[in-house]
Amino acid sequence: MFEKSLTDLIQGLRANKRNEADYIQKSLEEIQSEVQQSDMYCKSTAIDKLNYLHMLGYDTNWANFNAVEVMASPRFGEKRKGYLAAAQSFHQETDVLMLATNLIRKDLASSNAMEVSVALDGLAQVATPELATDLFDDVAAVLGHSRPFIRKKALVCLYRLVLKHPEGLHALAPQLRERLDDPDPSVVSSAVSVICELARTNPHNYLPLAPRLYQLMNSSTNNWMLIKIVKLFASLTPIEPRLAKKLHGPLSQLICSTSAMSLLYECIHTAVVGDIIGVPLPVTDSVGREIDFAELCARKLVLFYESADHNLRYVGLVTLAQLQARRPELVVNQYETVLKCLDDPDLSIRMRALSVISGMATRRTLDRTVKRLMSQLILSNTIRLQPVASLPSVGTTEYSCKYNGDAADSDLIALATDATGASLVSARGSIVQSRQLTAAGPGPADSPEYRLLVVEAIVDMCTRQSYANLSNFEWYVAVLVDLVYSAGVDVGQLLSEKLLDVTVRVRQVREFSVRLMRQMLSDSQLASRAISGSSAAKVLCTAAYILGEYCSLLPANSEDIALLLPKCLDKLDGEQQATFIQAAIKAYTNWLRDVAGYWSTEIWELVRAVTASTMSQLSDLLLAKTDDNALSGNSAVAELPLQVSSRLRHFVEITKAVSVATSNPSESAPQLCLELHELFTAYELNPVSVAAQGKVPQPDGLDLDSPIGGPIPDTEHIMFPPPPPVSSEPRQRASQSGSGRKQRRGQKNEPFYLDGGDDVRHSHSLAELPDVDDIPVVQLDLGGQGSENATKTRSKKKKTRTKDGAAKRERRRRVQTPSPPLAPVDIAGDEDMPDVSAPLPQPQSQQTSPAQQ
Repeated sequence: MFEKSLTDLIQGLRANKRNEADYIQKSLEEIQSEVQQSDMYCKSTAIDKLNYLHMLGYDTNWANFNAVEVMASPRFGEKRKGYLAAAQSFHQETDVLMLATNLIRKDLASSNAMEVSVALDGLAQVATPELATDLFDDVAAVLGHSRPFIRKKALVCLYRLVLKHPEGLHALAPQLRERLDDPDPSVVSSAVSVICELARTNPHNYLPLAPRLYQLMNSSTNNWMLIKIVKLFASLTPIEPRLAKKLHGPLSQLICSTSAMSLLYECIHTAVVGDIIGVPLPVTDSVGREIDFAELCARKLVLFYESADHNLRYVGLVTLAQLQARRPELVVNQYETVLKCLDDPDLSIRMRALSVISGMATRRTLDRTVKRLMSQLILSNTIRLQPVASLPSVGTTEYSCKYNGDAADSDLIALATDATGASLVSARGSIVQSRQLTAAGPGPADSPEYRLLVVEAIVDMCTRQSYANLSNFEWYVAVLVDLVYSAGVDVGQLLSEKLLDVTVRVRQVREFSVRLMRQMLSDSQLASRAISGSSAAKVLCTAAYILGEYCSLLPANSEDIALLLPKCLDKLDGEQQATFIQAAIKAYTNWLRDVAGYWSTEIWELVRAVTASTMSQLSDLLLAKTDDNALSGNSAVAELPLQVSSRLRHFVEITKAVSVATSNPSESAPQLCLELHELFTAYELNPVSVAAQGKVPQPDGLDLDSPIGGPIPDTEHIMFPPPPPVSSEPRQRASQSGSGRKQRRGQKNEPFYLDGGDDVRHSHSLAELPDVDDIPVVQLDLGGQGSENATKTRSKKKKTRTKDGAAKRERRRRVQTPSPPLAPVDIAGDEDMPDVSAPLPQPQSQQTSPAQQ
């Protein structure tokens, strides 16, 4: 029978590109028949073809048992195909692996080095915890093989077995120490690689190997092994600080002499991470000058982030950031180079450069750095700049920003500058001219993640060490306002906190801040995007608070009241609504106090008009109108939060009081208009440090450990009064039980009714209940229907009364003690009484006592 070889299968695939699936399906059917044959050559050829089809994505797990059969072939070529199939298709749950244990053990003990090699390769790929436990000693025995490549493969295989069988690590450690002295360099390199990988989890176990590793670092010329040794020392130096002084000389020599960038990077990284740069020993650079080791590392790092290779620039910036955390004075000199990396087209390099440049900020470089970062935000496709004819601005703003986000047609005016012209928008002319070069498509600056990092970096640079880098706080406030319009991401909470912080803490900037907040609140486009939880809503809420709190710093304006009661107020949450209303109250009372200083008839009319307009705005926004179309203090909508409703009532009462006080024209201002604002300005609100309470001295005579009031009584042993006595009139209790039950059922539906649990009768002692013999027998008049049954029952009573009385006297004679308490008797209510019109049931043949009847 003629079988196709692997070459024939590949040629057939190339010739049947149009019906490739049919051809492969036909080939699989042929392979299924070939693997069932007894000829090992035919079977190995079929497995070889399955290996090729597995690389094309076809499932070959159905032939796992046949792969094990080929692994057992005495011919090396066929055995290699079987091990290759096992490495490709076997996994941890493959059930035929248990059949391969002895087979792999036999191959490991083979005298043929090639069979040992292929067994090590296959075992490293298919190792399971069971195989690792059974074959660990067999693989360890191969470490003494005469062939170096077998010893090298055995080391790597032992590493894979240790990952599955951690208990074997104790037996592996002495073997690794011996292999470090192996005469073959490739075996030593493999041992160093295995130690380096194992030291990632627990470097303490390999600290005794440091002397031998130090000798290898000084004697080896293999760069790859040196890289592994240096990385290993980066893990060992933090746990053994004495190694830093020992490694100072060899690492400095490698840094000055090596031309391999990979080895240079590892040496600098180890020197920085292991704090070897802190050793106070000078080194000699390439021209023979003695310089500090840290300075040498900083100079060599320039080769990385000035390279054309993106990978080298990235790792150079990573190491520079680590060096900056330990020796920031050395990184400041690299400011210009790192600033160029902010314009790199690679987003990852930009982010790394951003983290470094934010740590370099000083009073001298802060303004330039912020301008560069802000220009990136504005130049991106997220924000568009458009020239406008006239814009309300503080300084020299000439262009408006349009946010290309979810909100369509939302032109956002950038308000950004101070009077000195030091604003980031002072160079917007050049920004717009170069815009055509950057508008081809989305760039790195359009990434939301990068934009968020830029905003956080700007805020961090400006606020670091309590505004140590700032010399112009008005410029900082203008930058924060610019970020509101140009950020393009949700940073409303961050910007709100920083605006409020700088305004409260810096008195000199409050007037400028209030002016900008007033302009932000007057921006209708920004207000239209203010909904609950949005970035614009958070910023506008802070702006309203600042305007209301410090409105007295600017000339009073009645328009501030309308700004603080915007149309978007009903879209905000309760806390934000309360902030707006409270700020509007302060602005209203401040305006009243201001106009009261130059009172006249025109001012009286203006106050009446503004008060009526304010009441109308409150009505339109959050209150309901009464029948006479006027506001009342009780007309608040019930769904309003408590803090909103409370402030609304305050505002309504204030406007009503002002309306009453100004009902008639007068030559002088009412005293109420002059004194209302004192409700909010009697005491100044100053910032308080978190640790301020701890600095307050404790007054003499104050004992903080003594209780404020008397001792709390212990309610556990309180004696409650006894329950009231049970009424001796059971008939009256029976008649009242029905109505009482109905009443209790009705009370359970009331919202303030506290259910007492079980019936109150069950709380009385059982001994207080009347004896069953004392309960009177009630004779029921059943009329004509039950007369016959009543006659029969009466005759039976006469016959049993004598026996019953004798039994009762005998029972009393035997038991001298009182009767034990009986179970409570549940007397049915009116609704539970049987229908007496129905015929009574026939009496039982069993005799009953009169008490039971």
